[in-house]
Amino acid sequence: MTEENKQEKEFEETDVVEEEAAEVSEETELNQQLEEAQDRYLRVQAELANIQKRNAKERQDAAKYRSQSLATELLPVIDNLERALEIEVDDEKAVNFKKGVEMVYNMMVEALKNEKIEAINPINEPFDPNFHMSIQVQEAEEGQEPDTVINVIQKGYKLNDRILRPAMVVVAQ
Repeated sequence: MTEENKQEKEFEETDVVEEEAAEVSEETELNQQLEEAQDRYLRVQAELANIQKRNAKERQDAAKYRSQSLATELLPVIDNLERALEIEVDDEKAVNFKKGVEMVYNMMVEALKNEKIEAINPINEPFDPNFHMSIQVQEAEEGQEPDTVINVIQKGYKLNDRILRPAMVVVAQ
């Protein structure tokens, strides 16, 4: 073999080695890109699952509290109906009118119950600032515990676990 053939063979071998090295380098780079793409795919999948869970919870809450604004508007009406029912009447017409008002009141209370709206009437319960608003403090009488609700000035209302209006109360000191 001549010197020239040896050099040519060495160049060919070097080219083959360089080509193999380039292929290995390209393969490594492609594998790295593939791993990055798979990682991004998994992150997007996880983010999509989180968005779906959040949307489902928001839909549940919207359904659960759908009647909140209407109930908030109706609470003063119920308060006025209760005040009207407290009035003593003697006249037969007035008695009949009061019965009609009582029927309307009962229907409204039943409609609120159907929507899971409940009155908070905490007489003789411990004062809880999450459910009650203290508007007055009185000395505890015999047999009354301190920090106990002794009178309700205005009923509070809650929708499921959400307070629509805290009860206005008098608390024993």
